[in-house]
Formats: sequence, structure tokens, C-alpha cells
Amino acid sequence: MMLNPVRSFIRGPRVALFDDYIVRGTTSRKIVGMLRAVGAREIHFRVSSPPTTGPCHYGIDTPKREELIASNHSVPEIAAFIGADTLGYLSHEGLLQSVAEDRERYCSACFSGDYPLALPAEGRDQMKLFAKARD
Repeated sequence: MMLNPVRSFIRGPRVALFDDYIVRGTTSRKIVGMLRAVGAREIHFRVSSPPTTGPCHYGIDTPKREELIASNHSVPEIAAFIGADTLGYLSHEGLLQSVAEDRERYCSACFSGDYPLALPAEGRDQMKLFAKARD
């Protein structure tokens, strides 16, 4: 039911759609398609994070870099793929500004590619082994 648009809430041909992030683009594409099917002629998609261009090796299960749509596609290409008329992301600097002076306490490597710790050669799989051993 979460992904079923309610026609009565689509109040006209223009829709602004907000999401927290886009990983592969497949869910966004499905949602945009459903909105078009109930009458939205313009869809303006906004994302409250920067483009996810790198995997998280520190505990969040994100795909390999090749599976992340923003790692190898431009914003206009992503907009075309998901079917949105426009697409806008929060900038990396905008994200950092939102945490004021505490910005060095937060990891944003999945957005910037600047990982705070060197990864073992085995990368993500090795990090999962470390997490299991710690538990």
C-alpha cells in the first residue's frame, strides 16, 4: 500500500516528489511511473542528500559502486532513467552545513569518496567479518 498513489491527492498535473536518497533508481522509477499513470504530467524530484556515489563500508548495506546509479550517471541521465522532468539533490556542502561545527564527527564517504579509514584489501566483505567478530 505504501507505493500506491491516491488519485485524489494528485491535485493537478504538476507534482513535487521528495525522497531521502536514490541508490539504484529502480524504486524512484516505479514511483514516478505510478504518478504519471494517475495523471501527473510534470514530476519534479528532489533528494534530501547528495548523490550516493560510493558504497558504505562501515555498517550500512549499500551496493557495490557499479550498482549505484549516481556513481556512473549524471543528474540529467538519472532524471531520464527515473522519468522525472527535473531532478535535484542536496549538495555535499549543504549537507555538511546542516551539522554546523560538528561536521568532522560525521562520515559522508558514500557521497564524497573520502573514506576516513583505509579499508582492508578485501573491502566490504572483510568489514562484515569484523562486525560479526565484534558482536
